[in-house]
Amino acid sequence: MILIAALAGFLSGIAVNALADSLPFTRTVRPPSCASCAAPRRLVAWSGLLATLSSSSHCPYCGAKQKPRRPIVEIVAVSWSIVLNLILPEGRFYWPSFTLSAILLLVIVIDLEHRLILHVVTAPAAVVMGLLGALDASRGPLKTLAGGAVGFLVVLGLFMLGGLFARLIFRVRGQALEEVAFGFGDVTLAGVIGLAVGFPGIVVALTMGVLAGGVFSLGFLLFMIARGRYVAFVPIPYSPFLALGALVVFVGARSGLFG
Repeated sequence: MILIAALAGFLSGIAVNALADSLPFTRTVRPPSCASCAAPRRLVAWSGLLATLSSSSHCPYCGAKQKPRRPIVEIVAVSWSIVLNLILPEGRFYWPSFTLSAILLLVIVIDLEHRLILHVVTAPAAVVMGLLGALDASRGPLKTLAGGAVGFLVVLGLFMLGGLFARLIFRVRGQALEEVAFGFGDVTLAGVIGLAVGFPGIVVALTMGVLAGGVFSLGFLLFMIARGRYVAFVPIPYSPFLALGALVVFVGARSGLFG
């Protein structure tokens, strides 16, 4: 099963890279292609790791070198898939957790690179996680839908408060904020996470995500002050922290961590 988990992680890493190269620009799925000229990649270069090992990391058409992100994503996907299988060796627990992990990895990669959480990702993810949650005997449709609604509405409230804060800063400083802490993509992501973990799991997941984001932001702020490079209102992507809370709750519930 470890080998299957490693292979599943490897293939999901390839898929995440391909989607992260196309969805932000076209909103459609296309085969792995060069991020610079959109030329199709050779089969061996579909994988960032294999492209690096076979010296095929440069596009044969435009000469552009592949992004370092591609092999890194595949390494992360394989490593986490193996760890996940060690934590959850039973397929009925492993595969739903693997599915959620792959979705969250795609969201994080696109958010870090483009500061976007795309509806073309979260909408299908909501359907998949909603169906998995509804079929889960420990939760069922009601707790699944309640989790989705709570996640969506809570972060929607934070999104609206962020908009009010941005307008206040504009009035005080006469300068508009380019971004607030939570964008509407975070709202839809919270809805997906709520469908995944159900209610009351979404409360724990959001609390952990917000606290983790706050701790990171404080550490980042102190680091920048210490280096004399402090800039007010620097936006920080929140999807990694929301994903962290989601995976802790989702995996923890299936591993017996939460009883």
